[in-house]
Amino acid sequence: MERPLTIREEANALTCCAFRNGYIEELHAGKHSELLKTPGLSRITDDEMKKLMIGASAKLAELLAMKEANPDEYWRQIKFFNKGYCGHWEK
Repeated sequence: MERPLTIREEANALTCCAFRNGYIEELHAGKHSELLKTPGLSRITDDEMKKLMIGASAKLAELLAMKEANPDEYWRQIKFFNKGYCGHWEK
């Protein structure tokens, strides 16, 4: 019998779906910048931050709606992301 995920493991999977696999991946995939070496300098524009937050919120809303309407599929996806991407994350 498979053990249920902890709240933190579920949160990690949601974060992975909503943030890590969202628009931030496009920002992260760019070339290295000297800005990364200088603390205190902005690395994300206001427009990028807005796009990131809107996208993450929309994905979270989609997942939470799925949790209510189709809990089996929700948990299938959460377990998939937890196992495939969040294994080394803090639990």
